[in-house]
Amino acid sequence: MHVTLVSTPPETTSGTGQYTDALGDELADDDGVTHEYLPLDGANPIPFVSTAIRAGDGETDVVHVQFDYVLFGPLGLYTLLVFPLLWLRARRQGFALVVTMHEALNGALVTPPLAPLKALYARLINRLIARTADGVVFLSGEAEDRFEVSVGDGPFHHIPHGADRTETREMDTADAKRAFGYGAETRLVVEPGYVSPRKGSDLFLSLARRCPDVEFLLAGGPPRERHTAFFESIRGDAPPNLRVTGHLDDDRFHAAFVAADLVVLPYNETEQTGIVNAVNQSGVFNWCAAYGVPVLASDCAHFRSLHTEWDAVWLFDPADLDDAAQRLRRLLDDEAERARLASTVERYAREHSLSAAADEHRTLYRRVTR
Repeated sequence: MHVTLVSTPPETTSGTGQYTDALGDELADDDGVTHEYLPLDGANPIPFVSTAIRAGDGETDVVHVQFDYVLFGPLGLYTLLVFPLLWLRARRQGFALVVTMHEALNGALVTPPLAPLKALYARLINRLIARTADGVVFLSGEAEDRFEVSVGDGPFHHIPHGADRTETREMDTADAKRAFGYGAETRLVVEPGYVSPRKGSDLFLSLARRCPDVEFLLAGGPPRERHTAFFESIRGDAPPNLRVTGHLDDDRFHAAFVAADLVVLPYNETEQTGIVNAVNQSGVFNWCAAYGVPVLASDCAHFRSLHTEWDAVWLFDPADLDDAAQRLRRLLDDEAERARLASTVERYAREHSLSAAADEHRTLYRRVTR
């Protein structure tokens, strides 16, 4: 079996690319894997077309595209070029086309102005993907449900993101805290990952203001240039107990999880740029699981599922930050409950390993290439 993975590059500003790179390493244990990269924030359609052409060259059995609307040109426009071209090449070259939906939009998630037009456009893109792909993968049940509402039934498969425990780093907690300028005994609340409105970084700042006696670390930088002003506003408004790191190299990114006594994921599903930011999955939560770090997360559908099915997170209402701050303090003060959460997320990681996710992908590849 030879698989060609199509994604953005595995750079610090592309979580999709980093996930694909890690998945490719797992798949390469048993299969041949080639990577083709899409331009990050590309506005020129030519590289997208040339990537689609290269992906279908050679003797590949499966072309597996990692999809997010924002990765395929302005407003996802180049989806309308890439997928028909891949479908035609698949018919000619004999490979199967698989798509992983890292996000899933539908008509219920768009808002005025021009909501009916936006809903129609989202449905057009979704139906194009569903009709051209031999298999569509979703990283969460929530994403699959949202997509299915838009297109009806299809060749859909739920394969969880996978917690990459093999990539964790052996590191002393005290050393990890010191790497960020904290004493070994400091209780530290961390939000790791990109700093953007969607990640609720402004809510994290508000929680820090409500808990001035607790140390907070915002461990990351802006994912795109358009988020730079937001990032600078967070850094400029940060109270004394909140440190903002900016982009981290791999070692310091991993150190942020080791240093954390508690991770807060205040993801924000409120409207931005005419779209409701529904949370479909969280790669950062999977890193928390890999490191066994307790999590306090906003009460959205994805985290609610993790709470209901696994009791693996505490939830808070992002619209009531006073109550959220109380819950944060209660969890930070309850060492036994944090230990229970850590044990639960470690169990989740064992049962949702990246290795297991790779095996499920292999099963899917065999099914679509019969």
